[in-house]
Amino acid sequence: MQTIQSSLPGTRGTYGFFREALEPDGFTLANWDYNAGYLDKKLDEAGMVFLRIPVRVQEGELDSEDAWLELGTPFVLKHVYREGIESDIGYYSAVASAAMNQFQEPVDKDAAVDEHWMRKAEAMVRELERRFA
Repeated sequence: MQTIQSSLPGTRGTYGFFREALEPDGFTLANWDYNAGYLDKKLDEAGMVFLRIPVRVQEGELDSEDAWLELGTPFVLKHVYREGIESDIGYYSAVASAAMNQFQEPVDKDAAVDEHWMRKAEAMVRELERRFA
C-alpha cells in the first residue's frame, strides 16, 4: 500500500454526490459497512491494482444517497493472488482469473506497487482534487 499526498482528506459530500461524480471514472463502493468503506478504482485489467479512497460516514448510512461522507487519504493497493488456479479448471483467461481471484485470499495483500500504477493513480487523484475543489 502506498499513500498519495492529497487535499482530498476532509472533503465532505453525500454518497449520492460522490457516486454520481466517480462512477463514470470506474469507481465503485467496496469493503463497506454502514459506517465506513472505500471508493475503489481498478487500475489494471487483472483486478490486482486499485486506487482506493477511504470514506467515513458522518451522518446516515453509507448505502443511502443522502448519507454524508468524509473522504480519507487515497492510496494504491496491489493484491497478488496464487497463479495456476485456472489450470485446475482446464483453461486460462483474464475473466476466469478474476472470477477465481474473488474467492481466494491474496498471497500478498500489500505487494509493492510499480511506479507506472502510482503515476496513473496520482494523475487521477489530481483530477479529483480539481473536481472537488
